[in-house]
Amino acid sequence: MSFASSLVRACSAVEDACAAFGRAAAWLLVPLVAAVTLTVVAAQLRLNVLLDWGTPLPLLGERLTGNGLLDVQWHLFLVLTLLGGAYALRTDAHVSVDVLAARFGPRTKALVRFAGDLLFLVPFCALMTWFSYDFAVRAFVSGEASSYGGLVDRWIIKAVLPLGFGLLTLMGAARAVRSAVEAWRPDAAPSETGN
Repeated sequence: MSFASSLVRACSAVEDACAAFGRAAAWLLVPLVAAVTLTVVAAQLRLNVLLDWGTPLPLLGERLTGNGLLDVQWHLFLVLTLLGGAYALRTDAHVSVDVLAARFGPRTKALVRFAGDLLFLVPFCALMTWFSYDFAVRAFVSGEASSYGGLVDRWIIKAVLPLGFGLLTLMGAARAVRSAVEAWRPDAAPSETGN
């Protein structure tokens, strides 16, 4: 096996590992649907406090309220979106300009992917990782919580921001390397997803 083929396989393994977070996060769709349903039922019954257990729990606090359920919805949607981004990129389900790319040959597609990942995706996601890390740390240090009866421990959900963007940074870097090898070494084995 050539070095180029080994490099493509290694990059594909990194991409698969990043995408695994999105595959796992997809299961959060079930509690998201349950939270939306419970919120609608609680609103129709004019209930605000749904459960009160008195002992503080991470993220939930001492009770589950209607506002807390709204927060749960937004938080689950955030996790699905940020962790699912790497999965969408890996499976080529992300938004792309297919009208132009359909006319490109495999080498041109690989060069365009390489340039796009290296010039746009990786720098943007790296910056977002850097800034969102500080955002999450400040939420942790300050003990940030909802001021309207929603969820507490906001740092937990804010920590998903650097994780999601970090995964996209790593995914973009691995994909850029793989695309460069595939563009300049046509004998390198293409990845199984074809992206």
